[in-house]
Amino acid sequence: MATTSKRNLREEIHRSLEDKTLQRAITSAMDTLFERRKGALESIDFEGTRREARRLKEEALEHNPELLEQLIKTVEGYGGKVFLAKDAEAARTYIADLAVEKGVKTVVKSKSMVSEEVHLNTALEEEGIEVIETDLGERIIQLAHERPSHLIVPAVHKTKDQIIELFARTMGVENPPTEAEDLTRLVRDDLRPRFMKADMGVTGANFVLADTGTLVIVENEGNARLSTQLPPIHVAITGIEKLIPSMEQLGTFLELLPRSGTGQLLTAYVSLITGRPSTDTIDMGRANAGQVTEREFHLVLVDNGRSEAREDPELREALYCVRCGACLNACAPYNQVGGHVYGVDPYPGGIGCAWTWITKGPDSAKEINGLCTTCSRCTEVCPSMIDIPWLNTVIKQRNNERLGMKLRDRVFARADLLGDVSSPFAPLVNAAMKTPMAKISMGSIGIDRTRKMPEYVRGTFEDWFQERGQVTVRQPRRSAAMFVDCFINHNKPYVGEAAVQVLERVGVKLELAHNECCGRPALSQGALDKPRAWAKKNIERLHRLVQEDKDILFIEPSCLSSVRDDYRRLLENEGDEMLRKLDDIEERSWDVTEYFLHLVKEDKLDLHLRPLAETFVVHGHCHQKSLGIGSVPGEALRLIPEAEVIDVNALCCGMVGSFGYKEEYSELSRAIGQRLFDKLNAHEGTVVASGISCQSQIGEGTEREPKHPMEILIRAFA
Repeated sequence: MATTSKRNLREEIHRSLEDKTLQRAITSAMDTLFERRKGALESIDFEGTRREARRLKEEALEHNPELLEQLIKTVEGYGGKVFLAKDAEAARTYIADLAVEKGVKTVVKSKSMVSEEVHLNTALEEEGIEVIETDLGERIIQLAHERPSHLIVPAVHKTKDQIIELFARTMGVENPPTEAEDLTRLVRDDLRPRFMKADMGVTGANFVLADTGTLVIVENEGNARLSTQLPPIHVAITGIEKLIPSMEQLGTFLELLPRSGTGQLLTAYVSLITGRPSTDTIDMGRANAGQVTEREFHLVLVDNGRSEAREDPELREALYCVRCGACLNACAPYNQVGGHVYGVDPYPGGIGCAWTWITKGPDSAKEINGLCTTCSRCTEVCPSMIDIPWLNTVIKQRNNERLGMKLRDRVFARADLLGDVSSPFAPLVNAAMKTPMAKISMGSIGIDRTRKMPEYVRGTFEDWFQERGQVTVRQPRRSAAMFVDCFINHNKPYVGEAAVQVLERVGVKLELAHNECCGRPALSQGALDKPRAWAKKNIERLHRLVQEDKDILFIEPSCLSSVRDDYRRLLENEGDEMLRKLDDIEERSWDVTEYFLHLVKEDKLDLHLRPLAETFVVHGHCHQKSLGIGSVPGEALRLIPEAEVIDVNALCCGMVGSFGYKEEYSELSRAIGQRLFDKLNAHEGTVVASGISCQSQIGEGTEREPKHPMEILIRAFA
């Protein structure tokens, strides 16, 4: 596998954040794509359709060897030639040798990430062959001698002014047009004669139908059709994971891919190409006109690590990707630095880390692995339901096993232990952490010394709950157990106290779950052994509570996300009984604010809340959003008479647990947060946030003290 030289990611991040043109270009494009996607999905059942897409991808991958065999027989049966490339070198060598053999001097290409993956252009150019990218975005980055920054919008990092300057410099146009439509026409007029004279056309394929050998190509410019129909030789290069059995499955993917990728109900062109064109070859000035007189079709199916990933129960997840780019549009780090920083040639973002591991090896992938914050926003929008955070967690664990785990990451992984040790001596620990010596020590292990570390309290939430004794709840409606997370317990017990008091006011009889750490801090560092052990213990304890007809309540959304999402991954090999217990727990697990709202609605409670003539500015936690309950905090606060509630829309706060404390990511964390801070600062009032790390980041960035929804609600009960 290929390796890469060590990157200075911290410096790359800094340069990209200082590049105001880059920031303007990415922000504009990502905001547009994200909003267009939301509008396009209103006309379908997204959750149901993507569950079906996931099922179809799983089935197709399970039967990939049989589909490959069927496809090869089908294509060869209609006169095409199939080459199964074991790696990138084999793929580019086959196509380059074919081009030399057929006297090819000019190749026109439509967009193909796999061709970028195998560095096909370089191989052809080394043979003296001119390669012309015909997709507008790909043509722009080809002229700029850059690599793609996005899966579907390769030139997303460039502004219109930069493109105008590029065309003027590289196309010999003294006064290039300034409107987007005219710029597109300029490129089209330049490309049209190149299509006519091209000796070979190269395309990718979004899907390949095994039963008919049909290539499915979705696009908006028509260049793929010109690349396949005009040159006498058509070479399609694609990954072996793109195979699906037949046309029957295609409709589901066509419902999702355009909506997720570009926010369109359907792209302008959907080409289904089977076999060779039936028209004769026409000489319009081709270099190989006398040498190639009959149509040829070559299908290059690239493995390059895919078969190995298919057999890997964890990396297999990446092979469900349909290359829509929705995950990038929802990714806060990517939205700040783009794919040239958050990516390895050619694959960007969190999904790109997994694809880099598969196609280039661990050493290439490790450089960008830490940029995934595991916020799960990508999984929320993925049309194939790929758990990208889990992929990056697994890769982080494998890097730890290969290279060793940093001391800093070991410290962050044991939030539970730090709390247990620090709380009894809270005043001394808090004072010590502010000393210059402590800051120097933090800096020496890679913690940003300018960050204010969370303060501990001597009396924990568990202490408070036990010391106050059993509370009699009049007319109890429900019985529930509070899952105690490390930070509420050791750093902000008053949030837990408020939650308990609110729930008791609406008739919930509460006890503590006496759980282990949820495992989220360790998981985020790629340490899976401890969380796996904790998950087993927690499931046994929580399941006993569920059997006693008790609900399980979570104050910290990240803990709820761990139990609902990560535990299934951690324990998938522990047997059906364990997973059945987890099913039972998931059905009875609630975010505390979600639970409060549920009880109010289900039991039609007359709360008699006192008016609070105040404004509450609400930031939704990433894991609340990924769990589908992102609107709950604002909805709950709207129950308070005279309260004005404003929900702000931001991808992320940027802190995400320990991410913002790491020196190489701290500047990026603050930049992500700044977008949220600006939206919060546009409104007067009390900032409300459910997550503890969200509150820390917001407090530092706005100098306002955020509150948990339960802290507001208990005031309305007073």
